[in-house]
Amino acid sequence: MSIDRKAALTAVIASLALGLSGCLFNRAAEVKNQFCDFDSNFNLEFAQSAEFQFHHPVMLDKDILWLTASDPTEILVSGNKKQMVFIMEKSGTAPDLSTDIRVELEFDRLDEQFRLARIRFDPKLNAMMNPDVIDREAIEAGSRMMCDTGYSLRSKEVELDLSGQSFDELPSRQEILELLGPPLEHDPVGGSFSYEYRLKGSEDDPFNTRFTVWFDDSGERLARMESRYSHFHTSTDFLNKKMRVQLKMLGG
Repeated sequence: MSIDRKAALTAVIASLALGLSGCLFNRAAEVKNQFCDFDSNFNLEFAQSAEFQFHHPVMLDKDILWLTASDPTEILVSGNKKQMVFIMEKSGTAPDLSTDIRVELEFDRLDEQFRLARIRFDPKLNAMMNPDVIDREAIEAGSRMMCDTGYSLRSKEVELDLSGQSFDELPSRQEILELLGPPLEHDPVGGSFSYEYRLKGSEDDPFNTRFTVWFDDSGERLARMESRYSHFHTSTDFLNKKMRVQLKMLGG
């Protein structure tokens, strides 16, 4: 969640560009190539919340189910439209609707299949996803990074060089606590916070979202972050400006 604002979108989409198999691999590669011309293929709008739009939808509803390895909290179908709603609730606390995070994926029926057309993010994420921090320069930099990123069917991982990114907007220790509340685990020796979110209605789901952040010597600024969700493991080194996204097969 709270990684560099300008790299956050890249990290999510980079997951789609990993070495997958069969038709899903081909569709993921096509999405990656679309980033070589961002304006022709995508749009990012900010109204009540951030919304990412696909002008030429490629990914299928079944692809998203494989990537998330979980059933959505809600599925709504109306005519040629389909919506998947994922509601994440914080682990380790009593139920609190105010801390839930909602993400909506909308699909259009094209060629007799539902294809991902829009992703709408929870307004709670506006502090990290707004036009001040995801500006035109950030979008262009992220698109170039995605376009140039290589991937391998064998390695099932991609490493991104973030040397051109600015980390001035990284949240401080206090900002993370204000945004996310107390962590599930706190290691005072290692200087880390760990948070975990589970898909609402799936308490036994083994693919909870878990991320850990480490701070620099001052104890105030982010130095490193690792996150795990479903098939994916992402690690970001803010000091050396490197990010790695790995695909983990089920049971692997």
